Amino acid sequence: MVIEQRITAIEAQEKRGNRRSIFLNGEFALGVDEAVIADLGLHIGQQISETELQEIVRAELIAKAKERALTLLDYRQRSKAEITRRLTLAGFAGDIIEEVMARLKSLGLVDDAQFSKSWVDHRLTGKPMGKTRIRWELRQKGVPVEIAEEALSGVDADVEYQSAMEAARRRWEKDNNPDQYVKRRKLSSYLSRQGFPWETISKVTNELAGEIDDD
Repeated sequence: MVIEQRITAIEAQEKRGNRRSIFLNGEFALGVDEAVIADLGLHIGQQISETELQEIVRAELIAKAKERALTLLDYRQRSKAEITRRLTLAGFAGDIIEEVMARLKSLGLVDDAQFSKSWVDHRLTGKPMGKTRIRWELRQKGVPVEIAEEALSGVDADVEYQSAMEAARRRWEKDNNPDQYVKRRKLSSYLSRQGFPWETISKVTNELAGEIDDD
């Protein structure tokens, strides 16, 4: 015989104000976020089938996964793959993650194109890097190739040169080595690690060395 289950109480949890305890037939059944209560319209006296109970459990898992994703986004903007990877490591099932990602995308909180554009802008100014290094970083973050290339399409040779010069000048001026050959070699090696092409590296180092010669 199937025992009828009804919600007999919905109580706020003492230590977690946004959490609610659901009681079925007088016994504690599960704890959920208050948003789950509102979204599903749960109320005292409501009869709950086993299927509906599973829906509540799933809605709670989605709420937890979404909260974790939003916490990650509080620190910085992230790619879809980054959040998916972190949620997977946290133990959430694939269908739960897909649902959360769809919701975040609809809210404009996860957008690989916007993320890539912001990442490129930051790397060209905040921490100057060349296209090769930026491309590699975007791939490491799981951004699809076509999206990464679109974000990098606005970075022409002049932009990359200005970024390289900004990064190079600081290091050049701090390096007090009197041997110009060694100084240029160290700077070239650094710019190469930062992903700048040889043509740009050569132009930058020649100009900086030329400034010294002019003096």
